[in-house]
Amino acid sequence: MSNVFNQTPLQILTGFLGSGKTTLLNKVVNNPEMKGTVLIINEVGEIPIDNKLISGDNPVIVLDSGCICCTVQDGLVNVLHYLIEERDNNPEFDFNRVIIETTGIADPAPIIDLIFHYEDILINYNFAGTITVVDGINAKEELAHNYEAVKQIAMADKIIISKTDRLSQDEIEALKNTVEDLNQSADVYLSSLDNPPMDAFTSFDIFNTPKDIKTAMKWINSKRSDYKLASGMAPVKMSGVMNKTLPIHSNYQTIAMSFDKPLNRFTVIHAFDAINSQFGESIIRLKGIFDFNDGYPFIIHGVQGECYPITNQIEWEDKPFSQMVVIVSPRIAEQVELMLKQMIRPLDDSEE
Repeated sequence: MSNVFNQTPLQILTGFLGSGKTTLLNKVVNNPEMKGTVLIINEVGEIPIDNKLISGDNPVIVLDSGCICCTVQDGLVNVLHYLIEERDNNPEFDFNRVIIETTGIADPAPIIDLIFHYEDILINYNFAGTITVVDGINAKEELAHNYEAVKQIAMADKIIISKTDRLSQDEIEALKNTVEDLNQSADVYLSSLDNPPMDAFTSFDIFNTPKDIKTAMKWINSKRSDYKLASGMAPVKMSGVMNKTLPIHSNYQTIAMSFDKPLNRFTVIHAFDAINSQFGESIIRLKGIFDFNDGYPFIIHGVQGECYPITNQIEWEDKPFSQMVVIVSPRIAEQVELMLKQMIRPLDDSEE
């Protein structure tokens, strides 16, 4: 076990689906100041994609098939223990920081409680706060319809407003005033695609106790009518963790698809346009890595009915593949999955 004076800073990065957490993280961790950072990425879908979108040399550990705020907490504890054991037993393995990127539907409060619940975690790690990414484009709608987005702001020690390059100065100021009013103790940063706020990650305080969630939510609730904030989650079942019950998310469903042949790009784009056009904001998040037989991977992102421009990475790290995850309202999940299966097609012989 590591020396009590050799504690490693541990930060939580959260933010609602499509807020830009992974894009921001990809920019931040490739900065020389972040060398030695271990990334723990939690994905709620059966197919992990976000880890494939992170470039660079930093170690990335994936916790998939569940959300660490409710269903895979044991997995997070095991990973944190593993990192310390590996550092103690392997002189070539070292790290000086851990960042946990949660799913977009995570409630940070149980994750923070978990960190402070285990004495051996506290001996080896210093909790360096929660960073919440707020979607500069969709924040108003997200706060009105998704309680998780509200809770993520309430629990934040730092708030990063993303996509500010797509906002006017008046829109930035209005959103900044909103988040400052909802969480008066958090530092607020602005972020654009080419200008991530490095100091939000490199400069931090150490917290010896978890944030007082009752006080934070009391203040949020006092602002509920002013900002038309969403109310609490309605779980369908409960899971026993640490001798208490925690909600399991029931208002989202994940569709995951894989393809072992190169795809026709036009059918993929047409399928995404079709589901976005028909279901709009009920398409909460879509993301995918695609092999269009061009020699390099293409990445497509979308959130709440909007698709972002297709981007490509320089080269495949291994064998080409296509994977996609779509997070939707459960009422449309069957229709969306059927449309995607019917519309997306592989390249035929004449196109290969």
